[in-house]
Amino acid sequence: MATVVSANTVTDLASPPDATQTYFSRKLLTRAKYYDYFSRWAEDVNLPMNEGKNVIIRRWLHLAMALSELTEGTPPTGKTPTLDDFSATLAQYGDFIAASDFMRWTEVDPALNDWVSLLGEQAGYTIDTIKRNTADAGTNVIYSNGTARTQITSTPNGNTYDRAVRTHMTNGAEMPFGGAPAQQGQGTLPTLPGYPCVIHPFTYMTVKNLTGFISPAMNKSMPDGCCGNLGMLYFFISPDASAVGAGARVRASGGGASTTVRNTSGTVDVYEDMIFSKRGFSSVKLSGKSLMNYVKPVGSAGALDPLEQVGTIGWKNTTTQLINNQNWVLRVEHAVEL
Repeated sequence: MATVVSANTVTDLASPPDATQTYFSRKLLTRAKYYDYFSRWAEDVNLPMNEGKNVIIRRWLHLAMALSELTEGTPPTGKTPTLDDFSATLAQYGDFIAASDFMRWTEVDPALNDWVSLLGEQAGYTIDTIKRNTADAGTNVIYSNGTARTQITSTPNGNTYDRAVRTHMTNGAEMPFGGAPAQQGQGTLPTLPGYPCVIHPFTYMTVKNLTGFISPAMNKSMPDGCCGNLGMLYFFISPDASAVGAGARVRASGGGASTTVRNTSGTVDVYEDMIFSKRGFSSVKLSGKSLMNYVKPVGSAGALDPLEQVGTIGWKNTTTQLINNQNWVLRVEHAVEL
């Protein structure tokens, strides 16, 4: 059971400070908003209710080419189509905050309203991080140097990202961005078709200084939220503003030995970029139950709360996710500058 909040900003009942007797500034610290960075590029799949907890996503594999000339009067052998199945199982995630009746009667700031917002943000970065953890567990990876994560000591350059685009195109990964001609008005240029690439803020410092990088200030027709593009890659910064482990993945001490890039005690910290495509990654939602909010007022627990002292607010999400094609989700691993 969560610790019951019984007074303003109290999380421990052992020695609660009585904020109701204290004059203080009611201006709350602004929390960093968390946006949908990884789920945004997933193909949504809705699983109807009462149809089980497992979902199978399937596609037909390409048929081999029919390159042989036909013989007059003789039918060819023909082909037998082959299905490629991918499965995932729904899971539930959620959390809540408990508050006492005393806290509600004596609070001097609108804590309950703030908590609704706080829990909403938690739901957002929790689910997006769960999607990230599946996407970045794929087998398709490019290293800035070497052939393994433990060898990484260099930052990415133009060649690193050119190799990533080449790999995606060679594997037949479809581009989510179709490109567009220049729009009427000042500050617009034609945009190339391309792939979204989710990066860490530290990676942006490197990317924006690469030859050929175009910022939104130079081209106002870029996709919403894009911080710039390099050729056929469109970059989206995913920070971990609240230091809870969300955002673009950083693997501390994951690389080789170097002190000339960001490191932990001489071992390089590895930063991940995730490059998505159409139909490479799916997010499955239980129809009508994907994200639910719950408010349980004081006294709603019946015999479990005999003096009607505790109420709760919380959220629950029923979802799962899967990589549909390992070749269509690409991870770039590299170091970043000090």
